[in-house]
Amino acid sequence: MKRFVYMLVMMTSMMACKSVSKMVEKGEYDKAFDYSIKKLTGEKNKKTEYVKALEKAYTKLNTATLKEVERLNASAKPENWPKVLQLYNSIDKRQDKLEPLLPLVSVDGYVASFDMRSYSNEIMDAEDKASAYHYSNALALLDRAEKIGDKSSAKSALSELQKIEKIKLNYKDTQRQKDKAIALGITRVNIQIYNGLRDFHSDNIERSLYDMSLAKLDKTWLDFSYNSRDAQSDYIVEVALNEIFFSPERERLHTYSESKEILISKDQVKGDSTTIEKQVYEKVKADITELFREKQSELHGNIRIINARTSKVMKTVPVNVYFDFKGYSCQYIGDKRALTDETNKKLDNYIEPFPSDFVLADNLAAAFQDAVVKELKNFKFE
Repeated sequence: MKRFVYMLVMMTSMMACKSVSKMVEKGEYDKAFDYSIKKLTGEKNKKTEYVKALEKAYTKLNTATLKEVERLNASAKPENWPKVLQLYNSIDKRQDKLEPLLPLVSVDGYVASFDMRSYSNEIMDAEDKASAYHYSNALALLDRAEKIGDKSSAKSALSELQKIEKIKLNYKDTQRQKDKAIALGITRVNIQIYNGLRDFHSDNIERSLYDMSLAKLDKTWLDFSYNSRDAQSDYIVEVALNEIFFSPERERLHTYSESKEILISKDQVKGDSTTIEKQVYEKVKADITELFREKQSELHGNIRIINARTSKVMKTVPVNVYFDFKGYSCQYIGDKRALTDETNKKLDNYIEPFPSDFVLADNLAAAFQDAVVKELKNFKFE
């Protein structure tokens, strides 16, 4: 059994070595590098196959990376500096992975050779030039956005400036230019409320619309405001309150009766030769009264979304909200034993009072507000 286990371990080890050799033969140097690092880390007796595979993979990868840097010729093609920076960083990371294993000597005495050098100067230079490239792009895009009002250019400018922040912090006046990009790229939406209600509650309902949480609507490229006189508004949202209705209070009674025969006793009556059981029943009755209360309310209006630049109406949406009050109670007089299971479940002595028109108006205003917010969230302001 021990011999079998030993042979199995040997076979697994040989297959692993063949595996990394295959990676090298196929030119899968990234895989071979990472696999060899994993196999050699923490190993006291380092296998020669892994050491050689790591040595070759490292050399091939670095050579290919440096050739690619040369091919990109970023000095003549500044747009390639971000890629060059990425390539130099890849060499740096590769060396960081390898460094803990050095010096690397296999169990057979093979000493691996690695060209380890610092690329910090190259990285710093590439960082400066990649940042300068992104910054130059951003300024050109901002200039275009400012001259012709192209918001997409402003958004692209912000993207370029954000790339700089990933490379270098506090580069030139990046933050100021970011603020400028947002100011030029943002879409401004002006909400205007028109109150056409002729009702005692109209002012309260209008005020509730001004209490809408615009923070729920604001995004990086969207800014909402009320009744702004800013000539730079891109869209105008007209919210109109047209009609409100309260129904009279309605109350309806429904009465019915239920009865049941209840077994109240069992008597044993002896006859000449047998005993007979006699059951005594009592008929019980209950009168049930159901009370129904109803009151309806409605608020009608509409939303118009207008492109302020072209005065074109982009969308018109009716907004109709309803709030219905329903109250119910169920009581009985008589013997509760007469009630059916269904009636027992309905029993409720408490009847809610009719809500005032003020309460209904508040509920309608909240529902109207939610409908407006939902519509504005769904509309694509561009």
